[in-house]
Amino acid sequence: MSQTHPLIAIKAHLINGKTVQTVNARDLYHFLEVRLSFSTWMKNHINRYEWVDNTDYLVFTHSGPHAGRPFKDYVLTLEKAKEMTMLTCTEKGHELREYLMKLDTTEEPFESLNDPAELRRLLLTYTDKVRALENRLNEILS
Repeated sequence: MSQTHPLIAIKAHLINGKTVQTVNARDLYHFLEVRLSFSTWMKNHINRYEWVDNTDYLVFTHSGPHAGRPFKDYVLTLEKAKEMTMLTCTEKGHELREYLMKLDTTEEPFESLNDPAELRRLLLTYTDKVRALENRLNEILS
């Protein structure tokens, strides 16, 4: 599921075992009107800032149109998308940065609560935490 926003689409993806808000890097690239090629722009950020695959971003390889040369698409965590907008010293970068900062505080972060498997995982995680706290409290009180 995705949320369409005035400036850029935000989607929920599973990254490193957690459902997080993400932005398609190619959409971000086009919005920011970057002058470098997309692949160079992404590789520069990944290498310069030592981003980690499946923690800061996901990469997908696709076949080109008409069985052409494969190409890569990236999905960035919302935090990394914000970082990229901060590093882009343009009016568009400033506009998107302000938008993402507001989005972070005003939107519901996860659509995944509509996903029964994700909801079950979250409930089990918190049930385990509550049980551990109860056991610790019982130890203290004994």
